[in-house]
Parts: sequence; structure tokens; C-alpha cells
Amino acid sequence: MSDLIKDHAARVRSAEPLLAGQDDLPAKGELLEAPDAVARAVVDRLDPDGLQACWSPLTVHHLRARVAGSDPEAALGALLDQWLARPRPAGPEQALSVWWPSRDTEPVRALAVRGFAPVTVVAARRLRPGTAVTSGFTAGSAAGPAAVRAAGADDLEVMARMYERLVAYDAQFGWVTVRGRTGELLRAYLSEEALPLEWCWLAELDGRAAGFAVVQPPARSGWISGGVNDAPVAYLGAMYVEPRARGLGVGPALTETAHRRAGAAGVSTMVLHHALPNPLSAPFWNRRGYRPLLTQWVRHLR
Repeated sequence: MSDLIKDHAARVRSAEPLLAGQDDLPAKGELLEAPDAVARAVVDRLDPDGLQACWSPLTVHHLRARVAGSDPEAALGALLDQWLARPRPAGPEQALSVWWPSRDTEPVRALAVRGFAPVTVVAARRLRPGTAVTSGFTAGSAAGPAAVRAAGADDLEVMARMYERLVAYDAQFGWVTVRGRTGELLRAYLSEEALPLEWCWLAELDGRAAGFAVVQPPARSGWISGGVNDAPVAYLGAMYVEPRARGLGVGPALTETAHRRAGAAGVSTMVLHHALPNPLSAPFWNRRGYRPLLTQWVRHLR
């Protein structure tokens, strides 16, 4: 098994050196094996009243796989067939999920032909640590009169309402879910966790709130930084621009402010999630210099 995983990691590393975490297999979960392939199958069951339940279905069956050999597609396909054949209790809001290195494309046809679709990406951008930061950012003439400032407690309500609109927009693409307590939970997250860290920004256009950004600094990004072959890592957890302000430079002004703040704090890589089917996200983040590291392939169970 160790040689198989080493071969998998070497293939992935040649395609994407920035991606880490491929040279072992989680200890947790049911072990599945096939020729040139090994995986762990685990199940996450979420509290429907918790914030995590806004980001996915309530029950998610995960396959964490490593494949090698001359035909990685066939190896992954054999694992998937074993996994799909496993009996699962009936119930609402269940889905299958496989995260796969985005640039390791040779195996992924095995997912597509079995009904999986790519829905989410973890993307990364290298920063310049030590970059100077100012108290705010005003976009230049090409970006319009968007001003960005640090957000404070007085901005909670306007930020929470925009955050709710962000979640509602992403829910259209089938993975994020608006729940009865979503608004309440987002307010609690902003007031108790995000705003006190002072890594939140509000964009204003013509004196009105036009967008916001929230970043988790390195001390809060350990849950995702292990997948990045760099350090320190910060996580851009949310960025939203009001529809009336899109195309006016608000998004670039927010991200530039976040990048400058992170660079000044010594961050060398910023990572984020975005929805692949979202027609706004993928082109925007690509233009901001982000490239995909991991792609989540999913299949909903009925």
C-alpha cells in the first residue's frame, strides 16, 4: 500500500506542486482496496441546526482515494464500483463526495461516467509576504469609486444581510443550502468569530454598502492549510458584491485589500472555495490569480 500511495503522490506532485496531503491515507473510515487503488470511506452526518449544515447536504458519504499504475482511471473506477455497491440507509439529503486533485485529470473520467459532477473547487493564489498595507483601498479610475475599509461591530447587520444573499445565490447550484437558522447562524459567526479578528472589510460605493470580504488568518486556517505545500496560509472565507455594484471594480478592490492585509501579516498563500457552476465565481477568481488545487465531484442520492 505504501508504494501505491507514494506513486499516487508523485504523479499528483508533478501535476500540482502546491497541493499537499496526498502522500498518506486517513486512518479513519472503512478501507477499500482494488488493483492499483486504495481508499477510505467515511460518512459525515451534520447537525441540521449548525452552520456547517448550510454548506452541504446533511449526510455526505466521502471517498478518499489514492490510485497508481498504468491506468489510473480504471483503478479509480474499481474503487468507485465497490463504494457505490455498499448498502446505505435510506434518508433525505444524502450525497456522495470525492475530492480529487484538479490537475490530475487522467483518472476523473471514472467519476464522470458514474454520474458524478464537479461542483466545488479549492483554489489558491501565492502572495508576496511583507507587502505594505494601508487602512483602506480606493479603486482607481478603471475600477470606479469603490472604497474599502475595515469592518467593525456597527457593520454587523449590513454584512449579515449580504452574507445571506451570498448563501442564497450559491444554493442555486445544488450543494450549499439555505436553512431556517441560516441568517441567525451567519450573524453569530460574524459577531463572535469573524469581526473580532479584524480581517473583515466592507466596500462602499456612493456611500452605500456594496460588498464585503472575510478572511481567516493563519491561526484559524489550520483546518485547510495542511492541503497546501506552503506556509503561512490564510483562508478567504467569503466575498460578495451586490448586483448593482458588479462590474464596477468592487470585487477587485475587496480582494486586493485582503491580499495586502494578508501579505503584510506574512501570509504566502491565500486559499478559498468557490462553486464551479457559479458563472460569476470561476472567471472572477481566475482573473484574480487563483488556480484550482482540488475539485469536489458529487452525486446526490434520491
